[in-house]
Amino acid sequence: MLKGIQGVLLDLSGTLYSGNERIEGTRKCLAELNERGIEYRFLTNTTTKSRSKIREKLASLKVEVDERLIITPMAAAREQIRKDGYLTANILVHEDARDDLGAIDESDDPDVVILGDLGDGYTYEVLNKAFRQLSNGAAFYALAKNRFFESNGELFLDMGAYVEALSYASHKQALCLGKPSETFFDRAVESLDLPKEAIAVVGDDLESDVLGAMDYGMKGVLVRTGKFSEETIKNVDREPDYVIDSIRDLPRLLD
Repeated sequence: MLKGIQGVLLDLSGTLYSGNERIEGTRKCLAELNERGIEYRFLTNTTTKSRSKIREKLASLKVEVDERLIITPMAAAREQIRKDGYLTANILVHEDARDDLGAIDESDDPDVVILGDLGDGYTYEVLNKAFRQLSNGAAFYALAKNRFFESNGELFLDMGAYVEALSYASHKQALCLGKPSETFFDRAVESLDLPKEAIAVVGDDLESDVLGAMDYGMKGVLVRTGKFSEETIKNVDREPDYVIDSIRDLPRLLD
């Protein structure tokens, strides 16, 4: 059992929902966390939607949440841009996600290339343009580096492959601003205002969600939903702190 946990960071896709279907037990789990006074935030690497759009999606699945509880890589990128003093960017994210990024001028000769999820928009032309900008001195932000994701029972290549391709070609390592970066976890822990030892991260991505959380000093809970597979566990040299069948089992783990 997870003892002494006062806060929970919940992944979204593959953990609370899959595609347009709510995963069984999601609403009951959130209700029990509320009843017990356990703080939680939604920590997602999703870069196809802004926080307001994510809230709308959850509402469509009959999961009502406060938008302020949703933490995305775009908000982290906005802060990093301000910190680094960049004025122009090549922004490779869906239009629906741009609100969280804030105002920054776009340019063909940018200070920074920001790589998010464009889905089918990642053509050779788009990637080659980003490669040339990086080669000409632009900084490189990756909003996430996930290998793949799951939706409606199918697996899809995620943006980590594009990040690695551009890093290889340009000899430039990307600054990752989503899970499992320390910067992103710092933001989440600050939001909860709890010691990291009192926080558990729950998700379906063994690398980004669970092992990343454990490396940071939090507890990692892997769910057997979404992209989970037994093969993934076999391919790493250590195990998660806990593995549960789905989000519905989390309250029992916290007993």
